[in-house]
Amino acid sequence: MAAKAHRAFAITVYATVLIALVIGGAVVFWKDAVDRWMANHIATVGGPFALTDQNGKPFTRDDLLGHPHIVYFGFTLCPDLCPTTLFLLASIVDTLGEKAKPLKVVFVSVDPERDSVDVMKEYVGAFHDDFIGLTGSPAAIEAAAKAYRIYYRKVDLDDGDYTVDHTATATLFNPDGSFADAILYDESKESALAKVERLLAANEAH
Repeated sequence: MAAKAHRAFAITVYATVLIALVIGGAVVFWKDAVDRWMANHIATVGGPFALTDQNGKPFTRDDLLGHPHIVYFGFTLCPDLCPTTLFLLASIVDTLGEKAKPLKVVFVSVDPERDSVDVMKEYVGAFHDDFIGLTGSPAAIEAAAKAYRIYYRKVDLDDGDYTVDHTATATLFNPDGSFADAILYDESKESALAKVERLLAANEAH
């Protein structure tokens, strides 16, 4: 009986170890797969674009290079996502004060039919004097959104009007245009502020 109990105990231990190894290997494999996917996709976020700023002047990605920057895509008639995010970014910039001077915050319209230069100027100015508002032709907006991996889609409403579904993430970039971090919709100010501070600190270090 003792021998049988010992064998049963040993089998249980071996089985437990085997299961742990299998699970551990699966976790490592899954993590490696996620890391590879993130590396492949994050590395390609951002790219060249040619749009028009809220003052009617041409604006390209080159105007952002050399500065840490935040890019957010939305539209001026957005009922909640855009004003919430832009208010958050404005609050962060004001909180940081002089530390935020190198930072450029860019709002890109995904509704060029309604978001003219004048509309963009009034809209971004309502949040912060230093914010940059960009618009352009439908083709130019589509190219920019594709470069920044932004989803957007026009949705017709019952009253004959329309809205626009879109990605609600503000993306942080290093001065060389490489991805740094992202601020998700409804993220707390404390968390978002910490991300912007890290971005600025990394820029100072270089």
